[in-house]
Amino acid sequence: MRLSKTVLLALVLLILPFSAQGQDEVWNHYSLEGVGGVFVQTSTNAACELAGVSNDETQAIVERTLLESQVELLTRQEMLRNPALPELRVSSQCLVNQETIAYFVSVMMHQSIQMTRDSQISLPEGVTWYSTGMGIGSVTDLQTSMAETVQEEIETFSAAYLEANSEETEGPSDNY
Repeated sequence: MRLSKTVLLALVLLILPFSAQGQDEVWNHYSLEGVGGVFVQTSTNAACELAGVSNDETQAIVERTLLESQVELLTRQEMLRNPALPELRVSSQCLVNQETIAYFVSVMMHQSIQMTRDSQISLPEGVTWYSTGMGIGSVTDLQTSMAETVQEEIETFSAAYLEANSEETEGPSDNY
């Protein structure tokens, strides 16, 4: 029974990367333009915490990587004063099966958004950019593997953010 669960989990993880890789496309980088920084919110499920991956460590990796990439970090108060309400949410989820752990990391940029077809409709929050990473490995390698995955996903976000905010960036209509 446990072997079948592990095989099923492995098959799901093999299928997911093709359908859940993320929304890091040139056409949506414009949604990051002029945001003015991000507030970072991380979450980690109990299985990750029990396996030794703490939410505080994940928060530190995210903030360090963003600062090294020169993406401005906002405090909660700064984020709430920003019209875009820019919040970068990083979620780490683990599934443990004896000595094997599957993990999933999602990075989502949440912002206040307004409908283009009716500018009177605005939402306080919507996902405008996201990327995901996942892996499967042993309990002993989980901290290192997840830290690398978190860093890679944040580097992907940082590259998109910096591209959207570079002085040479073309307007959104130039990408169509």
